[in-house]
Amino acid sequence: MSNTAESTYFVLQEIDPATGSAVAEARICVLDLKELGAVLGCSSTQLSGSWELDPGDIQRLGAICIPPRELDPRLNRIEPWHPIRETPYLVHTNFELPLMLECRKPLAVFQDAYPAEWLTEMLVRFDPFVRSGRLVRRIMDTPFTNAERARFPKFERWRRAFFALPGEEWRIDAYLLASQVSAKTGWNEALERMEGSLLGYEDWQNDWWVEHRAPPREAGIRRENE
Repeated sequence: MSNTAESTYFVLQEIDPATGSAVAEARICVLDLKELGAVLGCSSTQLSGSWELDPGDIQRLGAICIPPRELDPRLNRIEPWHPIRETPYLVHTNFELPLMLECRKPLAVFQDAYPAEWLTEMLVRFDPFVRSGRLVRRIMDTPFTNAERARFPKFERWRRAFFALPGEEWRIDAYLLASQVSAKTGWNEALERMEGSLLGYEDWQNDWWVEHRAPPREAGIRRENE
């Protein structure tokens, strides 16, 4: 990460341990990345991930902010600023569980090569609410092709996890149907809008995303964790 104007913004978060999601956020600017690395105990080239913070870290971060300020000691994680945060609505990534518990999101989808630590941790957070009947879960495992097996020797297969609100399970089947269609036709605007609607985004949000952000699917920019 270079010491440029684009690379000096970070987000501080207060993480709810029950859901693993932020309940409060604050953006900060740090001009000297070496100073930030010193606070976090890492080099300035290792600032691309998320870092846990203690109250002493927060105090030191406040001193190197531009401008310096007193930060809320409840903030306990820092991560780099990402352009997707400039989207004019809440992108659901990393907020899936609390949004579903508030019935504001009907479907969440997670996928990765398995076993993946982040995916396992995500499923654990959802487990209590699946057991209580507040959420419905469906897990689908897909074998690797020979080429994928050679490419991912430390993994076993693809795992896709779906979570739906009770009564919204039909969205899982519709999502899978869209995936099957895209495999034959390629990804397109209609499928992008369909996926967004299934995941709980409003029409105007899908309009904005298609116009401003949605790239070809292979570019890998998504509004969800998959």
